[in-house]
Amino acid sequence: MEELLVSRSVTPFPKWMKWMVLLVGILLIGDGMRSFMFHKILVGAVLAYISGYDKRIVLSPGGIVRQTRTWITTHSTTLPWDEVQYVNFAYRGSKMMCFFEKDVTGLKVLFDRNDEPEVRRILELYIPDVETGVVGGS
Repeated sequence: MEELLVSRSVTPFPKWMKWMVLLVGILLIGDGMRSFMFHKILVGAVLAYISGYDKRIVLSPGGIVRQTRTWITTHSTTLPWDEVQYVNFAYRGSKMMCFFEKDVTGLKVLFDRNDEPEVRRILELYIPDVETGVVGGS
């Protein structure tokens, strides 16, 4: 899948933190199995699972793609460009939130404010006839 722009909607854990959480999870599982303490095994398993969790939202030629990856599964959902009915922009400080509306629902995607020209270029390229608006003042 080609990625046109990656959002800031989800900030991933730093690599050192992922490895540390995985290590603590494995140690808790081992200690829980050694001492027959179910709560340590459970907490360790949750920590190990969380260390492999990653979520990203990207703008692609096919639409807005939300990817969720874990140690076990990978799940991807796409909101195609032809289903987007309206796009709202909201600004706060150095961040910009885009609301891609589809019927009653939609997606909220966070970008840096300096990504606005690129977002508008992508919208003009893939959905030129869809209206855009600004929530509040810019």
